[in-house]
Amino acid sequence: MSHFAGYEMKVDNLEYLKKALAEMGYGYKENTVITDWARQQRHVKLAVVDKNGKLMALGFNEKETDNGVVYEAIADWFMIPGGQKQFSDTVAQLHDKYRVLDICEENRWNVNPEDITVNENGEIEILATQWA
Repeated sequence: MSHFAGYEMKVDNLEYLKKALAEMGYGYKENTVITDWARQQRHVKLAVVDKNGKLMALGFNEKETDNGVVYEAIADWFMIPGGQKQFSDTVAQLHDKYRVLDICEENRWNVNPEDITVNENGEIEILATQWA
C-alpha cells in the first residue's frame, strides 16, 4: 500500500544534502508540499525534484535529536526509483563525501576531481595531498 513513511538518515548538513541530490541528478525545492500516490500531502523543508522538473513524493524535514539536528526523509517509497535503501544509502554516502571534502579544504589539503574514485565495493575513495 502506498503511503508516506519517515526514515531518519545520518544526514545533518543541508548544504551537503543539496550537493548529494545534485550529484544524483536531482533538483530540490525548499519549503513546499509533497503528495503521495493516495493524494496525502506533507509539508517538507526540502522536496526532491526529478530529472524532468517534477516534485517527487520525497522530501526532508529537520528532526531534533540528542546529538543535534538530522534530516529525516519523508517519502512514499513505492514511488521512488530504487527504493528506500538504495536512495538513502547513496544520499548518506554522498553527504559524507562532501563533509570530507570540506574538512580537507579547511585543513589545506588538496583534492583533485580525478582523485575521487569509487572502488569495486562501491566505496568512495578520496586522495588528498598537502605540501609541507
